[in-house]
Amino acid sequence: MSRSNAILLFVLAIVASPAFSADPPGGTILPDEIDPATGLARTTVVRPYTDSAAAPAPPAAPGTPAAPADASSKPKPLVRRPHVALILPTASPALGKLAEAVRAGFMAAVDASGKESIPVNVTAVDNEATALVEACRYSQAAGAVLVVGGFTRDGAQTLATSDCALQPVLALNELRGGNLSPDVFSFSLSLENEARQVALLAVGDGYHAAIVIGSNSALSKRVQDAFNAEWTHAAGELRRITYSGNPDEAPLIREKIANMRGDVVFLALDQAEARAVRPYVSGMLPIYATSLSVNPRAEAIVNVDLQGVRYVEMPWFVSPDHPAVMAYPQPKVPMSVESERLYAFGIDAFRIALLITKGDPRKSYIDGVTGKIGLEERHFSRSLSPAEVDGGRVIPLRPTS
Repeated sequence: MSRSNAILLFVLAIVASPAFSADPPGGTILPDEIDPATGLARTTVVRPYTDSAAAPAPPAAPGTPAAPADASSKPKPLVRRPHVALILPTASPALGKLAEAVRAGFMAAVDASGKESIPVNVTAVDNEATALVEACRYSQAAGAVLVVGGFTRDGAQTLATSDCALQPVLALNELRGGNLSPDVFSFSLSLENEARQVALLAVGDGYHAAIVIGSNSALSKRVQDAFNAEWTHAAGELRRITYSGNPDEAPLIREKIANMRGDVVFLALDQAEARAVRPYVSGMLPIYATSLSVNPRAEAIVNVDLQGVRYVEMPWFVSPDHPAVMAYPQPKVPMSVESERLYAFGIDAFRIALLITKGDPRKSYIDGVTGKIGLEERHFSRSLSPAEVDGGRVIPLRPTS
């Protein structure tokens, strides 16, 4: 049996049932995982999503025909049915837990939408290369009016540049390049987007000379670059300090800042680094950051060292009593703050999918749980809520007059 015919044996799970301070590990297939005889990944598994914890069966050796579950059965004809296809790497050892949080949020929003919902088929894959594209092709052949997937940056790019993109696709990460099909949209939890919004927030608060404190991590550098670009465009003056991550060196920050001209500090540090450095920044200097630096679910005693730090946050965390947030349930199982961000991301991803399938998304915006969402070109951008750490708690930051 050919691989394409084997795909016809899939039974798509029809499910009717919280969003990501850092990207998942980049790349979903390593070069040495590709079988040169077939051009496919040796570990490729495409299967319907189920709640079973059982691991997927290992792939057959190259060239071995795939056997049906029942040797006496014959492949059933493909039945087309309009639906939204959600394809996530929940079968991936590296990405599965994070992808499951997106799935849970997406399906929670399906439940909450009631009669406004649309049929959703969920497919689990174990990588975001060959398996993702195969699942997309099958879903479209089965009647998918929109494919939602591409959880990692590599996966989003793979999906958006495949033949699947000739029909509507919503990629769940940022896309590179502008030569894409007009049917391709994207939505992401982007720290770069947060950094740009924070830069404009600080400029709006009247500051002109920024001191950026970052580390050498790839994520910190991305946040720094985004802030720097927006700041130099809007304000101009900027200086940098690199923190090694060693808490013993945190006190040196005070002296470095004293030798620089600046009226505001931006932290491009993770939570532990930000808590170590913040006490050595003068209380006379306002401090801004992104959600990379703040855990809104942490106990007050943990966040007390971040006193006065301003950043932008999801309404999901900072405005839990807002009607747009209260409309959706909290996760059924305890989650880390990173997974809970993805859960909220999943909620808004479904709402965007509904918008795409039921009208012109350019004419509407969503008061989302991850921010106010509107379409800019083909990317659904988020405007987050200004927030501040006060007494170890994250509170909404009222606009200054």
